[in-house]
Amino acid sequence: MRARLRIFVWLLGLCVALALAGCADPGLERVDVTWETDPPPRWGLYPGYRQEIPAPKGASYRVDVFFKGKAFTGGTVSDAGYALNFAPSGKDIEAERDGRDRMTLYATLRNSKGESRKLTALRISRKDDKLVFEFPK
Repeated sequence: MRARLRIFVWLLGLCVALALAGCADPGLERVDVTWETDPPPRWGLYPGYRQEIPAPKGASYRVDVFFKGKAFTGGTVSDAGYALNFAPSGKDIEAERDGRDRMTLYATLRNSKGESRKLTALRISRKDDKLVFEFPK
């Protein structure tokens, strides 16, 4: 009888854990980085991914942030040589500088109730002749 009770309690705990995992608020799905050259190479970054991309002086990169299968905001990151710049193309994205060679992009998710959450979309840093794009978990 005790073995059945243990199995029942274990299965009940597993069901509760799975149900709670499905109740979490969805986050950002991915961020696409497209180098604005001809032809334009594109890198898709998912949570936890990190990508080093060549960055010649004056290069610019289109950033698109995805939620629920479609891009909802974005902007352009450029390397002016002396510092990194960001020009938003949507209202739900902003950049915060951490010196000349580092910045963090934040995307704001809004739900149907009018509530909003500000999430880290991308960390960008310049190392020599490369830009490092990181999408944190």
